[in-house]
Amino acid sequence: MLLRKLPALAGGIFLVFSGCRQFDPNYSEPMINGYLYRGEFYDYSVEYERYVEVFDNHGLRMVPVVVLNNETLDAFYYTWTKYRYGDTMAFPVDYIYELEVTHYWGRAGAKVRMPGNFSLTTPPEGYILDRDSTLFISWHPSVGAEWYWVEIDIEYDYRDTLGGEDDWSFHLDTIVKDTFLMISPERVFPAFVADVLEGDGSAMVWSGCGPAIESGDKGNIKGCGFGFFNALNEPREKYFYVGAPIQMRRCPDIKMVKERVLGRLVRRFSQ
Repeated sequence: MLLRKLPALAGGIFLVFSGCRQFDPNYSEPMINGYLYRGEFYDYSVEYERYVEVFDNHGLRMVPVVVLNNETLDAFYYTWTKYRYGDTMAFPVDYIYELEVTHYWGRAGAKVRMPGNFSLTTPPEGYILDRDSTLFISWHPSVGAEWYWVEIDIEYDYRDTLGGEDDWSFHLDTIVKDTFLMISPERVFPAFVADVLEGDGSAMVWSGCGPAIESGDKGNIKGCGFGFFNALNEPREKYFYVGAPIQMRRCPDIKMVKERVLGRLVRRFSQ
């Protein structure tokens, strides 16, 4: 009886794999990458972005169809090897999003949950970071978040141990699972800093779902394709002073950092 069933089983297995036509010598699996982004700026304005890229170095034999929760996205850029889709339409948070891409060789996709809105709790407005102080960044939990990406920028003027004056900058970006981050004064203020004159700092946090943005992370696209699909939510940033208040902000604002962060996503996709 088992022997009689083997041909049928083999046929079923063949159908599963041939859905991507992997036995075709010309088969080329496309790279599919994208993200959902929501960001709230210091002036309380909110920005949304939906982005998906389909890339095949051997050439795309048809215009890929990109569907997000049953909504077909429009292409805004294309070449014979690459199509980009998306827009800046608002969308709900704390919600499941399913991406499906149909191309010449079959279908691929992924599912993520857009993390809920949250806010940073510390440092407080007008906070001054002293040379001997530990910087404590904290935030409310974001519903559905799998990790948090924290970026800290600090820049200040100082007087060194020999009496000379100069400026110093400190930058940190890291992935954490907690809802706080502590940075010791030794990391921000090197030993040659004798006195901090004035400066400022910024703290920005993204809640994320999907593969964490770290080296060696594994993509979540399944089916006839590979790549990453992420959802990121960023609340209003926090600014603080270093040593003493300054007249003009020097640290980057959220709009500048957003371009850097999303650019890093795209660069990861292209590797």
